[in-house]
Amino acid sequence: MNQSVLDAICKKGQGEKYVELQNSVGQRWYIPLRNSSVHLSLFQPSSIQGKIVAYFFEIIKHFPFLLHIIHAKIVQLQFSKEFQEFVDDIFRVSHCNFGIFCGSPSYHQKPTLLISKGKRVLGYCKLTDNKCVMELFYEESKSLTYLHGKDIKNVPISLFCGKLPFNQHIGAFVQTTCRENKVKLATYTNKKLYDFVKEVNTKTKLSIPFSDSDFAKSLNKLIQHLSLLKDKGMQNTLRDGIKAVKANQDSFEYFCASHGDLTPWNSFIVQDKFFAFDLEYFKCSYTPFHDLFHFFTQEMLYNKYANAEKIYLKYKGIRKLFFKDTDKADLFYLSYLLMIFEFYLNRDNGILNERIKECMGTWATLIKYILKNVSENN
Repeated sequence: MNQSVLDAICKKGQGEKYVELQNSVGQRWYIPLRNSSVHLSLFQPSSIQGKIVAYFFEIIKHFPFLLHIIHAKIVQLQFSKEFQEFVDDIFRVSHCNFGIFCGSPSYHQKPTLLISKGKRVLGYCKLTDNKCVMELFYEESKSLTYLHGKDIKNVPISLFCGKLPFNQHIGAFVQTTCRENKVKLATYTNKKLYDFVKEVNTKTKLSIPFSDSDFAKSLNKLIQHLSLLKDKGMQNTLRDGIKAVKANQDSFEYFCASHGDLTPWNSFIVQDKFFAFDLEYFKCSYTPFHDLFHFFTQEMLYNKYANAEKIYLKYKGIRKLFFKDTDKADLFYLSYLLMIFEFYLNRDNGILNERIKECMGTWATLIKYILKNVSENN
């Protein structure tokens, strides 16, 4: 995160006390000492150590020597009067409170603030001084409006998208949330996740020519970006996948909206309903069940630390669970795997960190497995 973004809304060294948390991959959080249980939802660790910290946080925060052990510390943050009034006016309350996730290190890194009043969570505010990220904010705001127009209610409502009125160098995107104190995180086997994806697929269904779809356009971008991959074998695997999809393009009867990056970290179950947020990579016309496959694959990679063989074995399980009445699951999963390559190659212009390179090896192996199934079905 560009430090100037945080400097535009708050100062260190005065104001309320926060616990500054940091992990091994450079992610950073500021969790207020007061009502910290409300803001701790910003901290969603995948490592065992991180999960232990989250579980015992209400105890750890009171003991400096324990904070030192986990490389955390107490700091003070004072939010500016202008920012405080800006947020208060949007939510029509006084003296909102804030927790901060500074974002994952990347070109699109941005701070996200959880906004609360007492123990009540009101919404989120994302900030940036990056023109490209600001464009993503505008697109996400339009996407949320589009989904609500399709009667899909379990996504946020956009409340503000534009430049901060007191600082025209910083863009902000403010949205509502249905998060309450007690929420449940979904897993890929949860039927609530399947029902949500199915509802979005059904209500946003578009019967359009293959070439007119966002999916086909992304596929063409992938073809253009294949040269960014240094592994020739991986390039050939992707070419085989692209060839198989194009050979079966008549099998795509319709396209539908996709969250674009649906994971356990930007969704939850509340009041027995699945709720999704962070739709900045939304697409109007991707292949069916793209979001389900992304959720499943990311959960297996980042929460289960699974290799390609284990992911494929579990995939056969969800194919039996959710796709008993269709023979297109393999084609849909193959389509997703191609899109996840396109996502990172296009977004990062081939400048990939070691973790993504490792994931690409897993995705490429999965493509090989799925290609066998697609071939056998035809």
